[in-house]
Amino acid sequence: MSSYDVVADGDSCEEHMEEALGANGFFAGQVFDVAEAEIVEAAKTDPIAFGELYERYYVRVYRYIYHRVGHASDAEDVTGLVFMKALEGLPNYRQRGNGFAPWIFRIARNAVIDHYRRRRPQATLDVLLSAPDDADPVGDVLGKERRTELTALVEGLSADQRDVVLLRYAADLSFTEIAAILQKNEAAVRMLLHRGLKKLKVVLGDGRAGF
Repeated sequence: MSSYDVVADGDSCEEHMEEALGANGFFAGQVFDVAEAEIVEAAKTDPIAFGELYERYYVRVYRYIYHRVGHASDAEDVTGLVFMKALEGLPNYRQRGNGFAPWIFRIARNAVIDHYRRRRPQATLDVLLSAPDDADPVGDVLGKERRTELTALVEGLSADQRDVVLLRYAADLSFTEIAAILQKNEAAVRMLLHRGLKKLKVVLGDGRAGF
């Protein structure tokens, strides 16, 4: 059984996807420090504190951007731009109940949009998967044998579904954080994820019900 198969009937598709992707290293496994709010405040004037935020979020931001732009070099450039904008905008940042993650991922999402406005139309998964294996820090999680099916999947997702799937599984964000980024309620985010994963299940050839 591949990492994309549903493991047991009766459990949610979302739970199985998180288990499968987690087993392949897709999640960063980030553990947040309870004092992050203090680090954020310190980072407004202290470069060392900003470096701590950089270390906490770089991999997750890069992973999200990589799976949006499809090229390691572009992902590095856009990720660097995100942290430059974060540093510039941090003095105006105000703490919210959802924490720092929604703020920086809104910057990341907007940076990706700007990237495509400047450069070219939205890349397909064919372009993403043409990158060398070692260029993707996620490794082979997508699975070479699934390239054709996954290309069809991504092209079939709506923009919101694609964002929710990547923010959930590439950026390892909570539903609350994703809702804050997309300015939607959590129920809407869960429905977008559910529908996106349902398309994934269909494309990957698992015709079983159970959602």
